[in-house]
This record gives sequence, structure tokens and C-alpha cells, in this order.
Amino acid sequence: MSSEDIAKGSMPMTRLTPEDGDVLERYGHLYDDLLHSIHLDFSDRTQRIGWAEVIFLARKEGGDPRGVHVQLRFLDVRAFQFTEGNPSYLIIDDGARITWKDGLVTLDLDPGPNGIDEPIPDRVSKFFITAKACEWTEEPAPL
Repeated sequence: MSSEDIAKGSMPMTRLTPEDGDVLERYGHLYDDLLHSIHLDFSDRTQRIGWAEVIFLARKEGGDPRGVHVQLRFLDVRAFQFTEGNPSYLIIDDGARITWKDGLVTLDLDPGPNGIDEPIPDRVSKFFITAKACEWTEEPAPL
């Protein structure tokens, strides 16, 4: 399946809730996994950003060694930032984290060294997406 097929939403997605916590825990917080693609949609002129989507090539703990595609789609995006820092975010060196606060969900791809286990209060990530809602799915990675 190509990244275009994934981005078109051809796979059924599951809505995340705050009770679900951080779905990335089941993938070891994506430590040293690969960022496959990021898509931002600006086509709905009534919103600043309609949606944002991030796709990872991840390994499941104790799972299939060839990996899986983990797709996260953020709806009604309120903020995002992709700025300087690590010159290549292709490898998620410090892991990734999903948090919930004030009715918003945030994907942080720059939690800082040891930021998953010991988050620094009020730290501003250099690579994040914050939205009203998030959906996700997992598919086997192509051979």
C-alpha cells in the first residue's frame, strides 16, 4: 500500500479518547522508528487547517519484525510546529508521545531526551500537532 493510499483514508480508523491514553506505548513510543510522511490539509477555507496526518513505520514490541504503518489523523487542528532542532526527523530518536489537556490532543515528536519518562513541565516542543480529535489505524508494512 502506497503512502497515497494510506493518506486517502482507505483504512478504517479508530477514534482516540483521553481514556485511551497514549496509543504509542504499544509501539515503544516509536523510539528509533521511522517517520514515513506528514500531510497537512488546508482545503477547507472555513478552518485554518482541516486535518493533519502522520504516518510512521513502526515496530510492535514482540511483533512482526517487518513492522507496521501507524497512521494518526488529527482533526480540527489548533496548532502545529515543525521548526529547527534535529536536522532530520526521519528517525524518531527521542520517541514520540500523545498527551491530552483541556480537551485537546497533542502529538509530540520532540519530547527531548528522557522526555517520555520524565516530561519537563511547560516545555515547548519543536515538532508537534495539537487538535480537537485524533483517529488512528495500524496496517502491516509492505514487503
